[in-house]
Amino acid sequence: MLKNDNSLKMLILYYGVLQGLHLLILVRAGLLLLSGQNNVFPVLPPPDGWQEQTWPFMFGLGGMDVVGILLALIFAYLALRKNKITDLIGILSLTIFISGAIIFAVGTLFAGAWRTHPVGYGLMTILFLPALILFGLLISRLSITPQIQHDA
Repeated sequence: MLKNDNSLKMLILYYGVLQGLHLLILVRAGLLLLSGQNNVFPVLPPPDGWQEQTWPFMFGLGGMDVVGILLALIFAYLALRKNKITDLIGILSLTIFISGAIIFAVGTLFAGAWRTHPVGYGLMTILFLPALILFGLLISRLSITPQIQHDA
């Protein structure tokens, strides 16, 4: 299934590596937080820092990220090691990732973080773009045919 589609294979590899690195960043932040350190959140802050009420929102978003990341790693493993693309797992993982990215982008943009760190947020956006291409490819692979039931 993947043998003749190198672009899809490369996008899946990229997505798996990206999400693996994402997981490492979240695990590091979690370990630092559990060790009692403050201000360990791995998100570039707005000019005045993150307000206290932002933390629960960011933790919730991070929790959803972990679910999406685990699905992404399963998807990449099955596709690249077992040569089995599971479109459903890929689409579910990417839906979580894209939804989280939109929420994250809007929250950080309106908080002023993009204005303070334009290069950092610009790079994050560029790193995110191949995931959108992968999502589009997986969606286009869906076979959507109407089911017609004939009465006897």
